[in-house]
Amino acid sequence: MLFEVLKWVVVTIVIAYAVELCFYRGGDEPSVQGKLNEMKKMSANQSSGNSIKRFRANFLDGWERGGAAFVVYHNGKKVVDLWGGHADKESKRLWKKDTLNVAFSSTKAVAAICVAQLVDQGRLAYDDLVTKFWPEFGRHGKANVTVRWLLGHRVSSEWRRIGLDIASDWRAIAKVFEEQIPNWPPGCEVGYHAITYGWLVDQVVRRTDPKKRSVGVFFKEEIAEKYNLDFHIGLPRCESYRVSRLTLPSGWNFLQEYLHKPSDFNILRFVHQMLTGGLLFKVGENVPWIAFVKDMTLNNPDLFEIEQAGVLGIGTARAMAELFERLRAGELLSEKTFKELTSDYILRKDVVTGAFVPRGQGLMIKSFRHENETFELLGHSGYGGQNVRIDLKNGLTFAYMSNGLKVGFGDTARTYIRLLHALYDVVIAK
Repeated sequence: MLFEVLKWVVVTIVIAYAVELCFYRGGDEPSVQGKLNEMKKMSANQSSGNSIKRFRANFLDGWERGGAAFVVYHNGKKVVDLWGGHADKESKRLWKKDTLNVAFSSTKAVAAICVAQLVDQGRLAYDDLVTKFWPEFGRHGKANVTVRWLLGHRVSSEWRRIGLDIASDWRAIAKVFEEQIPNWPPGCEVGYHAITYGWLVDQVVRRTDPKKRSVGVFFKEEIAEKYNLDFHIGLPRCESYRVSRLTLPSGWNFLQEYLHKPSDFNILRFVHQMLTGGLLFKVGENVPWIAFVKDMTLNNPDLFEIEQAGVLGIGTARAMAELFERLRAGELLSEKTFKELTSDYILRKDVVTGAFVPRGQGLMIKSFRHENETFELLGHSGYGGQNVRIDLKNGLTFAYMSNGLKVGFGDTARTYIRLLHALYDVVIAK
């Protein structure tokens, strides 16, 4: 019986893929705009030819269903700045130079920089106990939690029901975490705090910043306004018209992406989690008004104003790339604090996502394999394809955003991976 079922599954996949090859490969001619400059010691023909050709190919092959932006810095110089497609395909609204997009979990890296600046100022240390500035947090066995554990997803507060009615009430949210019993002993496991991370970091910032600012206001006043970065944790209502419309992948899109590279998808784990109500699904459903898997609530402009530093940062890929280029160049932190931020990573199986990803003080390391070389990329991916990364060895910083959400996290989005291969073709050719 099982063999017969598997046989029909295989036949169905083969037929579906054949249909996709014949009828669904091509997309509309995209509106692609932007700027490409020559990388130092790299030919202009290589840099422009690879980047713009593959960026355009993502649309022509039907991989980009909406719009996207891709920005690259090399040794302090912006060498790629591309955008194209639709900010809202249904209404034919084009993706413009100043179109904003939800960054999803890439926002976590922005929040981590805010905490790092407070560390740099001597307001706290990564190995400080959270109870040093938030005594009530230590209840129910959480007294040993450090700032490092909190930023590295080891607090064991992965899921907690938080309603929209208290989403902007930091005192009410503080009580939620103070009274929470850990899901397991803190520090013993790594478990991705997909959404709760944002509120936990906000508490750290509020309680250590001398001005008692929220993480969104801290970022705005200390970083965004200083460098004129179009990125927001708490978007002003008057700017919501610039935000792209997010679209969920259909079953057909899922099949396309799966067939492109099956090894990127742990299907059995997701099915098991869904059927058993596992940790991954608990985390995804503990804040029902933030929904982006089965439903999509993040097109609601009422949510854009909420300072949620786990998933609701909104901005341009250009701003993300510039922010992380300034981080790489030593403009945001001292050398000592930068080393603290980018070291002491823990590699352990994530009990929520099942992934083996080195996690540190709010950033992650991802290895990227191109031809016969491996490159270590520092930063953070986000749901649906969002990503911002630094390659310290090669002096590279890049960011990618899109609103036609891909299946899973940014590190496996085939549109993003194609652009990385184009970029590293040039790096290897130096």
